Amino acid sequence: MQVRFWGVRGSVPWATPAAIGHGCNTPCLQLTDEYTGDMLVLDAGSGLVGLGAGLSGQPRDLPILLTHYHWDHLQGLPFLAQLYTPGWKPRILAPRLEVHEPDWMETIFRSPFFPVPVEQLPNRPHIDIVDTGTFDVGSFEVTAMALNHPGGSLAYRIRGMMGDLVYATDHEFGSPEHDERLADFVRGASAQVLDSHFTPNEIGRHKGWGHSDWRACSEFAAANDIGSLWLFHHKPGRTDEELVRIKHDARRVFAATDAAAEGDALQL
Repeated sequence: MQVRFWGVRGSVPWATPAAIGHGCNTPCLQLTDEYTGDMLVLDAGSGLVGLGAGLSGQPRDLPILLTHYHWDHLQGLPFLAQLYTPGWKPRILAPRLEVHEPDWMETIFRSPFFPVPVEQLPNRPHIDIVDTGTFDVGSFEVTAMALNHPGGSLAYRIRGMMGDLVYATDHEFGSPEHDERLADFVRGASAQVLDSHFTPNEIGRHKGWGHSDWRACSEFAAANDIGSLWLFHHKPGRTDEELVRIKHDARRVFAATDAAAEGDALQL
C-alpha cells in the first residue's frame, strides 16, 4: 500500500511564501493498493483538487472516506474533476456522527455556496454511511473508532501488507476515555498520522477546540509502539522554518517523527 499526502494543513488553505514548502492545502491522503490497483481517498479538503487533477488512466471507482464534516475536510469536493468527467464513479463514505445532517452534500453544492446543484453533477457521487467497527472498501480493510472532537470525528486504521496506517486527525488529547481507547486502537501500527495543529505554548488557549499539540502527539507515539509518526493538520500560516523546528523538537521525544508535507509518500 502506498500512502501519499495531498493536503496537510488544517482550517483553511492559506498560502504564504514562507509556508509553501510543506504545502498549504487542507487534509487529503491517497492510498493505493499496488496489487489490485484499488484506491482509497481519506478526506476531501482542498488537497483533493490536486489529487483529482493528477489521476490518469481509465476511469474507475473513486471512494472518498471522510472523517467528519468540518469545512476544511470537505472544501475540495465541489472542485473534484472526477465529478464532471465521464466514466468515473466517485463514492462518498460518510461517518454517522452525533452531529450528522443527512443533506450535508446537497447543502455544500446549493446556492449561494456553489453554482452547480448536486442533482446536476454529471457523476453525482453515491453516499454510504459508515459506523465504528471494521468494514471493507474494495481491497482495503478499514477499522474505525470515535475521536475527541466537537461534533465527532472518526479515526481509521487501514491494514497494509507491511504494516498498518492509522489516520487520526482532529483529536484532542486530555480525555482519558478517548485517549485510552485510541492507544489500544493504534498500538503496533507502522505509521500514524496525528493532529498537531498547535504548539505546547498555544494549546492552553484552545482547550475544547478538538486539536492537539506536537508534544502530546510525540509522547503518545512513544508510549504506544508506533513505527513512525507523521505530524499533520498544521496550523495555517505556520512557516516551513517553524515546522522544521517542531519536527526536530518532537524527535527528541519520539525519534521516528516527520512533519507531513504535500507530496510525501510512504510504503506499507
